[in-house]
Amino acid sequence: MLKAPLSMEEVRLTFQPGRGLFQDLAANFRRLAGRPAARGGIQALRGVSLALKPGEVLGLVGESGSGKSTLGRLLAGLYRPDTGRILWEGRDLAELNRTSRRLFRRRVQIMFQDPVSSLNPRFTAGATVEEGLIIHGLGSSAERRARVADLLREVGLSAESARHFSHEFSGGQRQRLSLARALALDPEVLIADEPVSALDVSIQAQIINLFLDLRARRGLTLVLISHDLPLVRVVTDRLAVMYGGLLMEIAATKTWGLVRHHPYVETLWASAGASGPLEGEPPDPANPPPGCPFAPRCRESSEVCQTAAPPLTWRTDDFACACHHRG
Repeated sequence: MLKAPLSMEEVRLTFQPGRGLFQDLAANFRRLAGRPAARGGIQALRGVSLALKPGEVLGLVGESGSGKSTLGRLLAGLYRPDTGRILWEGRDLAELNRTSRRLFRRRVQIMFQDPVSSLNPRFTAGATVEEGLIIHGLGSSAERRARVADLLREVGLSAESARHFSHEFSGGQRQRLSLARALALDPEVLIADEPVSALDVSIQAQIINLFLDLRARRGLTLVLISHDLPLVRVVTDRLAVMYGGLLMEIAATKTWGLVRHHPYVETLWASAGASGPLEGEPPDPANPPPGCPFAPRCRESSEVCQTAAPPLTWRTDDFACACHHRG
C-alpha cells in the first residue's frame, strides 16, 4: 500500500492573541465569535487526524470558521501545531532538516483563497511564476523563461501574458496565474483554498475542470477547500467535513446517500439549495462546548451529546463519522 503523502495525527492549534503572526488571526476569530477571546486563546483545531491518499481529490468542506483553511495551512507547513504531528511521507515536519524542508516546500504547494492579496502587484505574471524557480535555484534564466511560458499555456493563459501585471487580469485569469505559480515546482500535493468561490458559475466550471485535467496529467494529489458541498461532492473522491475545529465526517463520494451521514452533513446538504446560512450559531472558538460542537444546533441532540465529544469512528473502510447516534 502506498504511503500517505501527507497526514496529521491528533493535531491541535490555538491562536493566542498578541502572539506575533497569530495576533491578527485571533482577532479574526474573535470577530467571528462575536466576543473577546478567552484566556486560553482561539481553538482553531481540536484534535484532527487525517491522511491523504496518493493521487486522490479530497474535498475539505465546512462553514466559515470551521477550521478548514487552518487545516490546509497546517498541511502546507505554514503553521506548526501546538500538539500532534504533521507527517510528510511518514516524517514529522517538525523534525525535518533544512534540506528536507526545502524539498517539502517544492513537493507541497498551496493556492490561497484571494488571488488579489496573494499575488504581488509589483510583479508581472512572468515574475510571479518564476519566483519559486529562482528561490530554489532551478534552471538558467533562459530555461526559466521557457518554463514560465509553458506553465502559462498549461493553465490556459498565453505566453505573452507574462508581461502583464495581476491587476490587468480577470478573476478567473488570476486564479490560473496562481495555479501556474503553484505548479512551477512540480508539486506532488496541491492544496487549493476556495479556488472558485469568488468566480462566476461558468468560470468556476472551467477552473475545476482545469484542476481535474492537471490531476490526471500530472498525477497530483489535490485538496479542494470549499464551503460549497454540492460542488465538491461531484468532483472529489472523498469528502472531509469540518465543524467547530473538528472533523465530523470522512466519506468516499461513492458512498454518498448510502450511509447515515452526520446530522451536520445532512443539514449542510439540505441547506445548500436554500438561501441564507444554517439556522443557529456556530460554536464560539474561544469557548467551545464540552460535548459535540454541533449539539446546540442538532435536532437529534441528547444528553450525551451535550457532555461528551464523540470520536471520529470508522464505520466502514470508506466512511467515518463523529456522532453518538450514528452506529
